[in-house]
Amino acid sequence: MKLPSLLAAALLTLPAAAQTPAATPDSPPPYRAAVGVLGSYRTVGLLGEVRARGPWALKLAAVRQSDGTIPGEYSTAGLGLLTYYLPTHLKAVEPMIGVGGLYSRYHWQQHGGRGHVRDLNVGGGFGANVRFHRHLRTGLQLFVANGFRAEYDEGGATMRKTGRRLLVLPALTLEVLL
Repeated sequence: MKLPSLLAAALLTLPAAAQTPAATPDSPPPYRAAVGVLGSYRTVGLLGEVRARGPWALKLAAVRQSDGTIPGEYSTAGLGLLTYYLPTHLKAVEPMIGVGGLYSRYHWQQHGGRGHVRDLNVGGGFGANVRFHRHLRTGLQLFVANGFRAEYDEGGATMRKTGRRLLVLPALTLEVLL
């Protein structure tokens, strides 16, 4: 008598168990890679990330920037950062900091001439992402670099590097987590 009652009770609880929602985890699911876009008032670019062990990741960005003051002039850059995600109690917020290398190319066009000024230097970045879906996040990143200053050389009819300056690139990001 006990065995049939026990089986009947177990079978009656199966539909109820199937209808109960799964418990939501405290932290978002892990991801191995992310791809996305970044932009600001004068910059547009692509963003990629590959997660390593724990809080470490490799973040790559390719950007094009133009302020529109001189027609035909623009900058392109590639940035690679070794990134560390800072621990936080807010599981949907992902603060990060990174350091790495920067390759930039400035295309100039003045006085009937044109050309490129190239530079390889160090850079870094910091910011925070907010995961608003298990496979989507948005954030604010601030990339900084030891950039160059360039001026047109009338005698050589070319553009030359004349010094260094701190470059700061704020960007909004939207990424798909894979």
